[in-house]
Amino acid sequence: MNGVVSVGQIAISSNAYAGGDLCTAQGYSVGFFNGIWNTPDQAAEGLAALRVLNGATLNSEPIQYEVFYNQTGSTEGATGMQDIAEVFIQRAAEIDSTGELGKRWEYFWESFTGNKTLTDKVAAIFPSATNLLSRLYNEMTTKIMAGLAYVLSNPPTESTYADHNLRLDTLSVQRQKLMLVAHSQGSLFMNHAYDYISPKNGAGSVGAVHIAPASSTLRGEYLLANIDLVINGLRVQGLSSVPDVNLMMPIDLADATGHTLVGTYLDSNRGGRARVGAMLITAMQNLTTPTTTGTAGAFTVTLNWDGSGDVDLHTFEPSGAHVYYQAKRGVVGYLDVDNTLSSGPEHYYASCDSSKLQPGAYLIGINNYRAATGRTATIQVATSQGGTILTKTIDVGAERGEGGNLTPIPAVNVVVTRDSTTGSFGFTAN
Repeated sequence: MNGVVSVGQIAISSNAYAGGDLCTAQGYSVGFFNGIWNTPDQAAEGLAALRVLNGATLNSEPIQYEVFYNQTGSTEGATGMQDIAEVFIQRAAEIDSTGELGKRWEYFWESFTGNKTLTDKVAAIFPSATNLLSRLYNEMTTKIMAGLAYVLSNPPTESTYADHNLRLDTLSVQRQKLMLVAHSQGSLFMNHAYDYISPKNGAGSVGAVHIAPASSTLRGEYLLANIDLVINGLRVQGLSSVPDVNLMMPIDLADATGHTLVGTYLDSNRGGRARVGAMLITAMQNLTTPTTTGTAGAFTVTLNWDGSGDVDLHTFEPSGAHVYYQAKRGVVGYLDVDNTLSSGPEHYYASCDSSKLQPGAYLIGINNYRAATGRTATIQVATSQGGTILTKTIDVGAERGEGGNLTPIPAVNVVVTRDSTTGSFGFTAN
């Protein structure tokens, strides 16, 4: 592979579908931007909670949900998870001289995620440990605030921005109304995403809601609770980077930091959940369908690049059909967006009709047709009902004009399989 820079915003996966129409109808796409130090599983948990809250349809149109994942803050260092874990180990040693508590990582995760059953368990064994437990929570909260302050002063990675932008390009050309939702540090990513896609999709087609925003600017309505020690702590530290409190919420002993998405703001026993639901519905009700042109597919391939010039997307279908700007219709799919000026996107989609979708390998390539030498291209593969399964960057190579049409630079292989018993399809990419 020539010039591969990075692979994937989340681990490559496959998604299986039953026969018939393989695509979700046009409607709304809710994109969730997770908070600091969330693992993919924790981000998926937040998305699932939003799905339960918001439902599957609005105005008789389907709502699809996906995570716009970021890993900022998850690396080792003074503001990383390792440092918070160290605090837990050190303070656990003060509570339990045997050192056994510090080895019980399930307790650490309970305390970090806001589930304060740790207090009950430890207090039952060490009745005098109450003050030390308070110190543990206070120091962990301080470390979380330090991490957020670090992120505020050190912008997230360009590669994550590129992954998010390309997925938004895909949803935009497929005429999806976009509802962006962010928790905590995710607001930094969402603001960038909103500013990128709003001019393309039309401002009336993109909505934004911030939950506990760790951001100095907002793109939509927000919710910040009085008990949120993390975000309000940023203000206490002298950072004028967070909005005013607009939700009064009772303290819950099972909610240590007052900051978690599921445990705090979506708690069914407190007022945040209803407020978040109302903000989402109001914002979505006001969205209009974008005027872009494009079609959803059983799987799609989207290409963009970082500047001027003309880079072409090429797809070789299992039948041998070569789909590109001179032959936009293949046996299975179609090149329905062809950008010849700059940046992209270009967009290929495979038929949603299960009788037309062919199992086999789809070979994806690119050609620097004109004036794009030195540019970096990003290719993203997604499925209609599963979201992104692969993101890859590649150097566009030298300008080759029409001479490069027959031998584009290989970029991605998409493999479609069909189960002979159930008839369901699977999709993988590498």
